[in-house]
Amino acid sequence: MLAPSRARAQETAYRFEITSVGDSTVSLSTEKHEWVRAGQKGIAVDPMRHDALVARFVILKVDPEHKRALAVVTGQTTRLTTDHVALIDRPVKKWYAQPTLWIGAAVGVVIGAVAAH
Repeated sequence: MLAPSRARAQETAYRFEITSVGDSTVSLSTEKHEWVRAGQKGIAVDPMRHDALVARFVILKVDPEHKRALAVVTGQTTRLTTDHVALIDRPVKKWYAQPTLWIGAAVGVVIGAVAAH
């Protein structure tokens, strides 16, 4: 009962390969992930140490042509290398941008119109 429960913070994050590491920047491969945008935050973890936190970063710019993103490291616990992986959460759509909302609204209007007659 007193043992800590399993952390679920990383279960929804997408993993990215770290292609190069500079002094305070990292380059990530964004292959198959067109949703990555400047300003998004992420973390770098060490897969050899059960995804131990290595660093935090913010995406500075994305190059869709070369499928790369440049991020600045905002804090780190150990030296970041290309052996580590980056984790970024995919942003969720706003509630009003969900197609199911508008389908449900349309069906509700039709049912209401039929019931009113």
